[in-house]
Amino acid sequence: MATAPVIRRLRPQSQPPARCKSGTGQPAKKRTARTHRHGFLNHCFQPFHSVGAANWNETELAFFHSLRNICQFHGWALPDVSGCAFPENITLAMAFLKQHEKAELNILLLQDAAHPACLATTKTFDTNYRLYYIPVRPLDRMQAAAQAQPLFEMLLHLYNYLYQVCGVPFYTEPCYMDNEYDLIKNWIDEDDDPGEKEYRQQQKRDFTEMAAAGDRLLPLLKQPFSLPAFRKAIAAFSAADGDVLSEAFQEVCAEFHKLSADYPKRQLRDNMHYESNESADNDQIYWENYISFYWSGNDDLNETLFDMVNNELQEMGYQEEPMAFQWFDTLPETLQYDFDFEARWFALVNRLTELLNDYDDEESHQ
Repeated sequence: MATAPVIRRLRPQSQPPARCKSGTGQPAKKRTARTHRHGFLNHCFQPFHSVGAANWNETELAFFHSLRNICQFHGWALPDVSGCAFPENITLAMAFLKQHEKAELNILLLQDAAHPACLATTKTFDTNYRLYYIPVRPLDRMQAAAQAQPLFEMLLHLYNYLYQVCGVPFYTEPCYMDNEYDLIKNWIDEDDDPGEKEYRQQQKRDFTEMAAAGDRLLPLLKQPFSLPAFRKAIAAFSAADGDVLSEAFQEVCAEFHKLSADYPKRQLRDNMHYESNESADNDQIYWENYISFYWSGNDDLNETLFDMVNNELQEMGYQEEPMAFQWFDTLPETLQYDFDFEARWFALVNRLTELLNDYDDEESHQ
């Protein structure tokens, strides 16, 4: 079974809002001439790209230092804005840089604790328009099976890491997935089609089982994650001879252990910078929309859930994905965008979901 349905390509940008109807009132009467005021009061000032400037001299120096670096690195001519005062000189320099932007090169003016104003380029990690939904029913079934207790203990540490450290939302807590399940439940409760009665009854049983499993497992996931305990559980696990699925689970857990050791405090949101994208608005897919724990890919709610999610997300104009920055406070030798964590994490979650779906499918047919 595939790990998750592929989200269809999003439209390039959000649709513009509908125009208001033209007014039908009479045109305003022309004003009489007024006394001339100082030109300062009539000047329209341009914004300084939302970068605060508590110390404008320090901000200006830092900006033009990074401007020289980025122009030298890319071989661009340095814009001459010497005849302009702050902040107009920075505004004009940014307008010059925007002419060099293209699909794979986005230029931003940023600041943080170490940079009062610094130019940076960005690169986005491609999540391949997939839904990274991690099923919980397989773990619940492992807990209920005596022979699967060693596998349950090992995978519980992994779920604990994904929830506690990485910050993956859980479907019984307030989140996107919780909201989707609530909508489905309301539809089922309101459906009075007699031809669908048996199917709706099964869906209601799935909801009951899903809620009970969430009550059992969520307190375990909330326990503090322990890397040494995770390592011990992996080392202690021994798959039965010929149990290919259990061996694969052990391999995935070992890779996740390496990842958590390399990035002990890394959360998914750390490299999510949708607020840095000027095109971002309310019509967007946030990372919590396509990364989450959910109940199952093999229950009677699955088809309805994914149809609803895909229909919703296809209408969005922008998808929040991991973003890396190349700062130009110094002159770099090469562009370096670090996506090591993301590349490993998304690939491992894909593999984990495949294995969990296989286990859940096997248990469903026993």
